[in-house]
Amino acid sequence: MSTRRDRFIHRAGYRLEYLVNEPEEPADPYLHVLFHGFSAIERHVPPVFARKQWRGWQDAVCLFLSDPIHFVTPDSGCGWFLLGEDEFRPRIFELQQELLARFGLRGTVWHGLSSGGYAALRYCVRSEGEGLAFVVSPHNDPVILPQWHREAVPYLGLPGWGSPEVTTSVLEHWSGDKYLHAMLSEKDSYFGLKHLKPIMAALDGQPNVRARILRDGRGHGFISDADYETQLAEAKHDWEAHRGIAASERNSACPTSR
Repeated sequence: MSTRRDRFIHRAGYRLEYLVNEPEEPADPYLHVLFHGFSAIERHVPPVFARKQWRGWQDAVCLFLSDPIHFVTPDSGCGWFLLGEDEFRPRIFELQQELLARFGLRGTVWHGLSSGGYAALRYCVRSEGEGLAFVVSPHNDPVILPQWHREAVPYLGLPGWGSPEVTTSVLEHWSGDKYLHAMLSEKDSYFGLKHLKPIMAALDGQPNVRARILRDGRGHGFISDADYETQLAEAKHDWEAHRGIAASERNSACPTSR
């Protein structure tokens, strides 16, 4: 296994640092892209990468991304990966496609918790090919969050700050080659009502959508490694089953050639 760290540089000087885990022979057929959530910089030295919460990560091709806001100010722990998005998003997609092709992978799992879940779901919807959004307490509309005024508003005048789109509007482009597995801790009622509920309502009736309440006694924050691993295995199993059904339906819809 090898690990390499690199960065994308925005024309305004912002840095998006990333880390790529590249096993010699991946045991997992998917690329895993991980967006972290809120990070108090007094406890971290940028770049900040998502926690490695399942045992199989070392045998999977993984792309860890660090929110560019952390290199601009120590006073914001959350930038929703919006700063410099106009240039960073297409470059992330280019890197995604390069890794998929180089390792012969079957699709992408987009991971994210809270603000990272907001980014992961948006990237999943807009990416090419088959994708699984594996998200914990994703934000629907960051502008209504109390922390938006503290973590984002002071920096909205910076050039290249992306539009804080409402997730439900992004989901108008939801397609059958995507899959959503969303999780919520049982005491995370605010995010359940104000954020996850409208997301699930927007996708009501879709066969490629699942939501799970974690009976973990927690509120908004990190889920346990055990829950992360169990839920990721379930999400990949359900996604693969959905892909099999979709492929079967496509094949049955094609006229038989003679």
